[in-house]
Amino acid sequence: MSRNLLTTLLSLVGLAAGEKRRERREEVKLGTVEIDGRSYPVKNWSSTGFLAMPCDCPRREGDGVDIRFRIEVPGNTIHFACKAIIVRADKETGEVAGVFTMMDRETRVLVARHFE
Repeated sequence: MSRNLLTTLLSLVGLAAGEKRRERREEVKLGTVEIDGRSYPVKNWSSTGFLAMPCDCPRREGDGVDIRFRIEVPGNTIHFACKAIIVRADKETGEVAGVFTMMDRETRVLVARHFE
């Protein structure tokens, strides 16, 4: 993956050096993201991506993955499948962050409404 594309993706979720978050992050008490058939706890998410930990996912930064995302929010469960790109994979901290990429229209509307 080109360095410029990865830098752009990192900046979308506020992970590039010196960047301030552009998206409001929401802490998750109960939620999972499934990557390669394994579920990991979601720590927080925004309309553009997620942070999961602890995670021993073997994926690396720049990898494209199919995910299944599910979180419990007051009075509702939000769940969907989409594609994502891993923008951070830290083996020491067990953190994996991803950006949602290919999401169907209905899911995009559902997520946008949640964050309104």
